[in-house]
Amino acid sequence: MTTTLPATADISHLTGAQRAAIFVMYVEEDVVRQLFEGLGETEIRAIGKAISELDRVDATTVQAVISHFAGDLSRTLYLQHQGDEYLHHVFPNVLGPERAKRMLRSIEPVTRNDFRKTFGRLEPGALSARLSKEHPQTIAVACAVLGPEMTAGVVGHFEPELQAACIARLAKLRKIPMELLEDIEELLGCSDGVAESSTMDADGPKLAAEALGSLRDDLKDDVLSILAEIDEDLAGEISRRMFSFELLKSADARGIQRILKEVERRDLALALKGAGPVVSEKFFSNMSTRAAGFLRDDMDAMGPVRLSDVETAQEAIMAVALKLEEDGDLMFLEGGGVVE
Repeated sequence: MTTTLPATADISHLTGAQRAAIFVMYVEEDVVRQLFEGLGETEIRAIGKAISELDRVDATTVQAVISHFAGDLSRTLYLQHQGDEYLHHVFPNVLGPERAKRMLRSIEPVTRNDFRKTFGRLEPGALSARLSKEHPQTIAVACAVLGPEMTAGVVGHFEPELQAACIARLAKLRKIPMELLEDIEELLGCSDGVAESSTMDADGPKLAAEALGSLRDDLKDDVLSILAEIDEDLAGEISRRMFSFELLKSADARGIQRILKEVERRDLALALKGAGPVVSEKFFSNMSTRAAGFLRDDMDAMGPVRLSDVETAQEAIMAVALKLEEDGDLMFLEGGGVVE
């Protein structure tokens, strides 16, 4: 999944790697080359991963980032490449072909894109047939790089027990050995012969939630039920990840108004600090002008907040929303996303 940065000059929500990524993509390649000469592979990999996740960055955000590094700028601000395009076209020039190849192989989104481009043309049933004889751990690693839609199509051909076993192992992934990834590429008929001994990071619970969320509702319920028998805590974690706070943008007005009655204003302000503009406006539009003004003032007064605090507030409000839905007091009018 690509990351679209919000149109705002407030960059307090950006990580150091994201700020460095925007800075690197703005300056000339010669400058990047000199900068990278003083960095280790861990730092370059972190910046590369952040670059690959960038989609659109508006001029005010770029200006704020550049100002953070080098003071105010007066000329037009723009990025000449999108994230993935930048990695493939500029990294080889900056790092050299061999080092760039090693670095790109260890950046998760790039590897996923390679898999999806290669196997996206195949029928899920054909991939399922290739993978069905493999160990569930091998299937889980393949699913980690095939993406949620393809994963749902592949595991949808398995028996429920194998589906649950694959999703459970997918949820537990934290690191993927690159050598195993090479083996899977060879199994699926796409190997460039470059074996790596390093590992690739993986957010297992997020990947499992994305894959499970793409399954048909009947299969989803069956797999969750089996998962709960295997590992109740893991099943609960996946279930929580399947319901993003952004899902509230599709809630009906009556449901939003019920949420406003159930939650504290400070908790809502904290949750909205990390929310997108659409879901934020959903709440503001269901409040009086006066109440919305107070809520905005609360958010401004908070300043920078910890991500963990935002996530805790969002999870608490989503728990209220899901209970209201269960009671028939809230309706979701369309599908939702997965918690980041």
